[in-house]
Amino acid sequence: MKKVLSLILALALTLSLAACGGSSSGAGGGSSSTGGSAPSGGAASSSSDQQGSDAPAGAEYVLKLANPSNPEDNVVKAFYYFEELVDERSNGRIDVQVYDSGQLGGHADCVDSMQMHSLQAAEVSTSILGNLDPAFSIFDLPYLTDGMDSLIDILGSGLGETLDQRLQDAANLKIVGWFVRSPRSVYTNKGPVSGLADMKGTKIRIMESAIMSMAMELLGMVPVPLAATERYMALQTGTVDAAENSVPLIITQAEYEVTKYVVLTEHFCTPNIMAMDLDYYNDLPDDLKAIVDECGAEAGTYSSKLDQESLEVVLDQLANEYGMTICEIADKTEFMEAVAPLYDEYRSTIGQDIYDFFGK
Repeated sequence: MKKVLSLILALALTLSLAACGGSSSGAGGGSSSTGGSAPSGGAASSSSDQQGSDAPAGAEYVLKLANPSNPEDNVVKAFYYFEELVDERSNGRIDVQVYDSGQLGGHADCVDSMQMHSLQAAEVSTSILGNLDPAFSIFDLPYLTDGMDSLIDILGSGLGETLDQRLQDAANLKIVGWFVRSPRSVYTNKGPVSGLADMKGTKIRIMESAIMSMAMELLGMVPVPLAATERYMALQTGTVDAAENSVPLIITQAEYEVTKYVVLTEHFCTPNIMAMDLDYYNDLPDDLKAIVDECGAEAGTYSSKLDQESLEVVLDQLANEYGMTICEIADKTEFMEAVAPLYDEYRSTIGQDIYDFFGK
């Protein structure tokens, strides 16, 4: 009888140990030898580890993509379009994860995160990039081009490739797409505005750019550099009287709630970029690099097309739905003359080779 009991106890212990050994993939457990295959390639593994989230089954690479703007913004829409394109063309091998609304910080925060390899890609303003390579400050010069189409042509003429290489050399970041925004204008609580004199003394939120700061001073305003994520609150509390941006963003960021006048100065026509951690990009196989490049270019074209189409609609909406006053500036000569000294001031800093693309 004792022998029988001993055999039963031994058998029970064996079964218990076998059960424990075969269940290593539960919550909080390690990987199971019988589970799904681990993502292949160093980039995929590091991306998953850094983000604290696993790629879906079949994905080899996780691409976290950040944007400080709301989902209604045209660039954010283009980021989701990029996600769809990459998923389709890579057959799910790249898992693009879009984080909008400043979830991962502003433009400067995203640059830091990409350089620390904790973020793979993000929208970045060229004004921020001017702090990394002064060549990008060319876009902070007011009245540089005749508008979006002109700037798109210049970028395609070789400037885009030149600046991509310079950013790689300066910051280990790659430009995956150019997102040309509709012209930037001023929106303010001080008005109405019919000319330069009406803007004197206006405290205006600007991006962190020395050239932009000087441009606003030459226009008689008081520049206040703030992150994009702080802009709404600054307008609401009166920390600033005004801001400047592409007009559609006044709606997508709901800043019609805290301003009264749109002044169509159209002083800047600037691009933003989709920047990518160069190490992450270089770890991709050549076929996936090609997919990222073509989808980034298409997303940029898509965004610019949305901006062009929405500009007139947005102005009508701001006036008739949100009660803002639209101040037309038919003759901008005095504005252009006021900021003209900037071109010579920054020529040596930016470089004549960059000016040459603009015929300046």
